[in-house]
Amino acid sequence: MKVWFNYAFKLNFSEAVSHHAFCLRIIPATNPIQKVLSWQLHINEKRDFYETKDGFGNTLIFGAIDYPHFMFDVRILGEVELESYMYQDDESPLLYLHPSTLIPFSPLMYAYLEFLHVPQDPFAKAIFLNQTIYNNFQYLQGVSTPTCDTDAFLSRRQGVCQDFSHLLIALLRLNGIPARYVNGFINGQGETHAWVEAFLDGYWRGFDPTNGTLLYLEPYIKVAHGRDFFDARLNRGIFAGGGKQTIAVSVTVTKDNQ
Repeated sequence: MKVWFNYAFKLNFSEAVSHHAFCLRIIPATNPIQKVLSWQLHINEKRDFYETKDGFGNTLIFGAIDYPHFMFDVRILGEVELESYMYQDDESPLLYLHPSTLIPFSPLMYAYLEFLHVPQDPFAKAIFLNQTIYNNFQYLQGVSTPTCDTDAFLSRRQGVCQDFSHLLIALLRLNGIPARYVNGFINGQGETHAWVEAFLDGYWRGFDPTNGTLLYLEPYIKVAHGRDFFDARLNRGIFAGGGKQTIAVSVTVTKDNQ
């Protein structure tokens, strides 16, 4: 399946900023489930940038803008060929069995897990937990922030895709199943999306608890992964000045239906 993506991130400042250093994870990587056929990146009128990898193998784009500016405008578009969502890589699954900053193994998490009748088979466990979160938690924007952990989501029972994914990862890890957080683009128009990869029977498989989906050949473009949101955030930066900030993010993914 071939898909086209268009991601735009615009940060406006009420006062000019300078000494602006940025770090972006917005370029999909070629791996066994996807092949990046082409991409074009524009940053503030083709500002120079540099490319490297982080410790999880995600592509990093970094650079700096020294002159005063009121806007940070990032756009990337490209084409990806997708395969079935089941693959192996060189990363040790053992890295993804432990708690992390936003996924603590807390008393509240243990109490929630105790009331679930989880199947014994690992694959059945993952399916059950994915569906349980989808059925029992409400998607609602504006009630959480990127720094909310799983305890906040368990208490509130409302949140966004990041919260749904963190909770599934916690429950999988507590059941002995390695699980990692994924950021990327999905079919349609909207913003970025988060989902989960679980290591089952020697393969990484994709699960989307926000939509209750086991991924197979859906138009999900993987951009970055890590232990939780902090490892896979798409945009980071520091600068001097700025005043009030406003952010606009848009993503479009379209399929080739031929």
